[in-house]
Amino acid sequence: MSQPAHAVVEFREGLPGFEACRQFVILSGPAVEPFTIVQGLGPDAPAFAAIDPLRVVDGYRARLEPADLARLGAADATPLVFLALVSAQPSGRATVNLRAPLVINPETLRGIQLLGAESAHAVDHPLRAA
Repeated sequence: MSQPAHAVVEFREGLPGFEACRQFVILSGPAVEPFTIVQGLGPDAPAFAAIDPLRVVDGYRARLEPADLARLGAADATPLVFLALVSAQPSGRATVNLRAPLVINPETLRGIQLLGAESAHAVDHPLRAA
């Protein structure tokens, strides 16, 4: 993501289960490649591992409604960043939530989590080593 390390992304509605935390820093670099860390700001703020969904599924696409674009302050042609949250399962395997990705507009530094019920993607898509 091409933004300064100190840039704070605002999720105005928070994230499900973490609604009180609205500001996050997106951290990436060689030490965590191919992942990205979504680090909340403030006491007891959550942190999540995420990955570009295109690294998991070729041709990945998520449908954005006009209301989603408005919440992001984006137009149809605005380049957006998509991140899928990674979860560790009790079995020891990792999965990726491709159904509800985080979407970030790097121009406005606003983010949302897509929560559309209609999706061809799974909430627990297996993450395989490359």
